[in-house]
Amino acid sequence: MMNTPSLTSKAKREVFLISGYLLFLAGLSLYLMLLPPNSQERTFTLETLFLNVVGTVVIFSPILYIWWRSSTEAPLNPMVKQGIKPKAVGGIVALALVLPFALLPLEFLVDNVITLLPEKINKAAQSINEQSNAIVIVQQMEHSPLVIVSLYIALAAMPAIIEEFVFRGILQHRMHVSGLKPIWAIGLSSLIFCIMHLQLVNLLPMMILSSILGWLYYHGQSLHYSVLFHALNNAFSITILIGLGGDPSTDESSPWFWVVSMGAIFTALMLLKSLHKTLHSEDITQPKNA
Repeated sequence: MMNTPSLTSKAKREVFLISGYLLFLAGLSLYLMLLPPNSQERTFTLETLFLNVVGTVVIFSPILYIWWRSSTEAPLNPMVKQGIKPKAVGGIVALALVLPFALLPLEFLVDNVITLLPEKINKAAQSINEQSNAIVIVQQMEHSPLVIVSLYIALAAMPAIIEEFVFRGILQHRMHVSGLKPIWAIGLSSLIFCIMHLQLVNLLPMMILSSILGWLYYHGQSLHYSVLFHALNNAFSITILIGLGGDPSTDESSPWFWVVSMGAIFTALMLLKSLHKTLHSEDITQPKNA
C-alpha cells in the first residue's frame, strides 16, 4: 500500500518535532557539562545504573508518546514482526566482534587530530567525552558478579532496546515514510544519534556504527537485527573494559595493531556484503508489520 499525502505530511511533521526535541536535549546536556565541575567526585552504584535506565525512558517519553498517538497507522509503526534469519544473526554476531578492531585506526586518527586543536577546545572535547562515556561507570564500579550482570543489562541490553526503538524504529522509519531516500534517512538519523551521545572525540567511529545500525534496520526490515547488533557491540565493549581492568588503551606503534586492524576491516566488509545478500533489501516504506 502506497503512503498517502496526508500520511507523508504527518511523518514530516513528526520527524521535525522528534529531531528538534533530540537536538534540544543534546544542547541542554552540552550546556550542563560545560558548567564548572562539582568538586565532589561522581560515584556509581547499582542504584545509579537503575536510575540511568529509568531516566532514559523518561527523557524519551515525549517521543514514545508521538509514536503511541500514531500507532493505529501501520505504515508509521516500527518493523518488529519480521521473521529472523539465523544466517543473518550469525553474521551480525561476527560483525559485532570484528567492528571494534576495524574502527581502531579511525579512533587513532581522530585522537591525533584532536591534539592539533587549541588547548582549551581540546580539553573541553576530552571532558565532554569522558562525562558522556560509559567507560567511567565501568572503571569506577566493583566488578562483582551482581555488578557485572547489572552492567550488561543497564549499559548493553536496555540502551540497545530503547535507543533502537527511538532512533531507528521511530525517527529513521518516519524519515523514510516522509519521502527521504534511504541513504539520507540513515545518515541524518545516525548523525542525530551521535550528537545525542555527545561523543565528540569518537564522532566518526560512532557515525559508522550508527549507520550500520540504520542499514541493518532498513535492509532487515526489523528492529531485531539492529537491537541485537547494538546490544552485542555494547556488551563486547564492557567485556573488554572488565578484562583489561578498565584500561582500553592500545599501542598504535605495534605492527600487530595495524595487522589486526586491517584484517578486521577486510573481515567487516566481507560480513557486510554477506549480510546484504542474506537480508534481501526491500522498500521500507511498505513495511510488513501486520
